[in-house]
Amino acid sequence: MKPSICAGILAGGKSSRMGQNKALLPYGGHSFLEQLIQVCSVFPEVLLSVDRTAPYAHLGVPMVVDQLAGFGPLEGIYQLLRACQSPYLLAVATDMPQLSPAFLLALAGSLEGQEDCLVLLRDGRPEPLCSIYGKGALPVLERMRQEGCHRPRMLFEQVNTRWVELGDLGFGAEAVANINTPEEYAALGRKILP
Repeated sequence: MKPSICAGILAGGKSSRMGQNKALLPYGGHSFLEQLIQVCSVFPEVLLSVDRTAPYAHLGVPMVVDQLAGFGPLEGIYQLLRACQSPYLLAVATDMPQLSPAFLLALAGSLEGQEDCLVLLRDGRPEPLCSIYGKGALPVLERMRQEGCHRPRMLFEQVNTRWVELGDLGFGAEAVANINTPEEYAALGRKILP
């Protein structure tokens, strides 16, 4: 039987290249974050990682707050993994508005249950903000926090990590495209116009 997986949405980023909070950008009649909450609702548990709760309180989704400022997405992954009830966490970034339930379920379905991390590769490059983390990785994450190391690659090198290529799941790069700049956001908007 496949292990239970919690979906965790990382919404605590600085959005410095966008110039405004990406999580709240409108997309398809919702915000990026609202859209992603709907997509992640195929999992029995959905949590939200934030740097502060006020902008997201209206969403009614359980939240975890970063404790280490400036530690980056690994802090969010750590807090989500500690808080989730499931043995595994599928962490996704809020700036991937084209994620679909079908894709996330395909990624989750490739988990075997012995891994500490199941890392998605896009053309051979890791996508740590759309990957699966197990509670077995927590001791290493705790040590990394103490040492001030916030590079996901360092985690993957120290735990039982398995890699899965995006194409092997039957999806193309667009499935996990993230939106970082006003230009990319404008191009995304052109795609959804009737």
